[in-house]
Amino acid sequence: VERDKRINMFFEGAKLQSIKRQQTDYIIATLGGPADYRGRTLEDIHLVLQMNDYHLDCFMQNMGRALRDVGAEQDAVDEATVVLEQLRKQILFHHYKNSR
Repeated sequence: VERDKRINMFFEGAKLQSIKRQQTDYIIATLGGPADYRGRTLEDIHLVLQMNDYHLDCFMQNMGRALRDVGAEQDAVDEATVVLEQLRKQILFHHYKNSR
């Protein structure tokens, strides 16, 4: 995501490594892995980011590509995408709330 000009503005700054670690822990835990996420809610994290569906779609594309790059089979990528897609309303809560 750092090199993706469509969304890298959300991943800039001194806290980048912390963001990556928290994001990785959250995704692993969400997919049923052993990570123990203890951070803020998705709604709180994304409150000020002004993300929309396009930005989340871009992130999901990057996530799928990263999983394939580390050897995940397409079925596993698809399953992860379906699980993470269920979080869209939480991630974009404020976007949807403000666009009514």
